[in-house]
Amino acid sequence: MMFLLLAAILAIQATDEVKVSSRPYAPQTPYTLRVDTKVVEIAAVVRDSHGKVAANLTKEDFRVLDDGKARVIDHFSVENTPQSAANPSSPKNGQKAAKTDVAPRYLALFIDDVNGKDEALGADLIRTQTAAQKFVRDAMKSGVRIAVFTASGQPKLDFTSDQAKLNEAIASIKPHIRMHETGLTQCPRITPYLAYRIVDARDRDAMRSVVYDAGMKNCPVSVQNVLAQAEYTWRQVKEISADTLTSIGNVVDYVGTKPGRREIIMASSGFLTATMQENKNQVIERALRQNVVISALDSKGIFGEEPPGLRPEDPVGYSPTPGGRRAAMNQLAYQTIEEPIRLDTLNDPMANLAEGTGGTFFHNNNDLNAGFRKLGEPPEVSYRLSFQPDGIAQDGSYHKLRVSVKGYTVQARPGYFAPKAQPETLEAKLDREVNADDIVTDFPIGIAVENGKSAVAVIVSVDISKLRFSKEDDRQKLRIVFVSALMDDAGKLVAAKKGTMDFALTEASLKHLIATGVNAKITLQAPPGIYKLRQVAEEALDGRLACSSHRIQVQ
Repeated sequence: MMFLLLAAILAIQATDEVKVSSRPYAPQTPYTLRVDTKVVEIAAVVRDSHGKVAANLTKEDFRVLDDGKARVIDHFSVENTPQSAANPSSPKNGQKAAKTDVAPRYLALFIDDVNGKDEALGADLIRTQTAAQKFVRDAMKSGVRIAVFTASGQPKLDFTSDQAKLNEAIASIKPHIRMHETGLTQCPRITPYLAYRIVDARDRDAMRSVVYDAGMKNCPVSVQNVLAQAEYTWRQVKEISADTLTSIGNVVDYVGTKPGRREIIMASSGFLTATMQENKNQVIERALRQNVVISALDSKGIFGEEPPGLRPEDPVGYSPTPGGRRAAMNQLAYQTIEEPIRLDTLNDPMANLAEGTGGTFFHNNNDLNAGFRKLGEPPEVSYRLSFQPDGIAQDGSYHKLRVSVKGYTVQARPGYFAPKAQPETLEAKLDREVNADDIVTDFPIGIAVENGKSAVAVIVSVDISKLRFSKEDDRQKLRIVFVSALMDDAGKLVAAKKGTMDFALTEASLKHLIATGVNAKITLQAPPGIYKLRQVAEEALDGRLACSSHRIQVQ
């Protein structure tokens, strides 16, 4: 592609007065462009007291409370899993089986190879890999495609029905530990969970626990040192957890491009996402908008950690002299109470993602084969609801949701974030207008089209006399951005280019261009056919736009 300024610019001798750059154009993802929430979408699975999925429910059976306020359900739909795909049966009495059209199923295995207790992560992975390979053998039916992804990004395998490749990809996964469970130093020993309790929860007992442990190891530390170390540790832990959620979100986006049923089974030993509810909510939003269901499996199963005082990392001589017995008992009591809370906290992100997208969370069970089997069987019936969150403040606050059906248990997303009022960026405005169809004439431009072989050249003429320049030293400066985009009848982007003109003109050059005008040329390659040409120009100083749509033919 060439982006050329024509004769008017070429007449300017000073080469530094106009700088031109160009590149292929692609709009930001819907996730990046999400600047407000006009509709809240909910995926719900309803079960009776025996755990059986409830069918034949209507919109009137559901009640949605938004921070206690009843909401009107605008959209309601029922999604049925084809039973012929989940439980295929053989034809009876030699009868020929009827042909059934079954939507393809795309199932992504996301295996967490980053988070987990040091020595246990490897064992958890081995158990997970063995169960995942068995699951692949059992789940591979007609129309099923399975992919393998990891938190570290290596290795990964795109969707396939080749069991040998899937088994090889699963077997090649290795631990990629980024944060040791004991923390950054042996003394003071501040685990990721203790760092969270100290920094975020301001837990004084957690602080005392670290100080006591350090004293028992003959490396006494001050409270200030513990706090500083905890803050540094917690920053790194949050970064690792944010990266893990980003990896999951990227898989959601990719799975969301596939046709048919879109599912993710996430296997993890757990990770800390306290204070990161918005990050989790963003992944849930993306999954809901793309009809992706996330189910989760707790790889550590029933966790058998040694009790406080008997762990390898505990100091020798844990039982103190009688004078220090109270401190020792307080330490033992704190760690005993906190252990199950820590495990629940590690499980929170998996439970949240599953609950929020209509999936299932399998935990507190060492039978990972049963876990994969259960998660691999989608509910026979699920429901999708949506409402408009009218009247909420655009302050970014979290809103709790409660979805209920009388006499049943409902599994649905726990909440959503209100939009946060922010000024629209120039880039976001440009993307919005490329996908619009309106006419905007904040400043005058002209459009001409030249047809070539499987290509079209778009010539844009700009009258810069109507634009404001900023004066810096002896130069008049301005940036103009152009996007020329071809779209088919379905609104799909076929070809698009983006060019940028940066002006730094002397007074003489400015007067010359005002008199002659400025022309720019963008060439787009596309198959022969009829297209909508969407032309958008934006000047960066005041954010003024010139937008138009044209019906053209590429020969």
